[in-house]
Amino acid sequence: MPRCRLCTSNDRDALVDGLAGDLWESRRHGTLDDRPWTDCPPYWRTIYLQLATTAVKSLDHQHDA
Repeated sequence: MPRCRLCTSNDRDALVDGLAGDLWESRRHGTLDDRPWTDCPPYWRTIYLQLATTAVKSLDHQHDA
């Protein structure tokens, strides 16, 4: 059984970066900016990191409830 990334992560920055990369990868194909997360333009990197941070905070809050 897979373990919960949120519950088992001891590095929140790495968790957020991984989630942002997963979000980017799920949407980049077929776009004008079709590059891997490692080459993501700074503007979009910031946006996706903000989205991932919000998602982690939301899920963490739900977990504590």
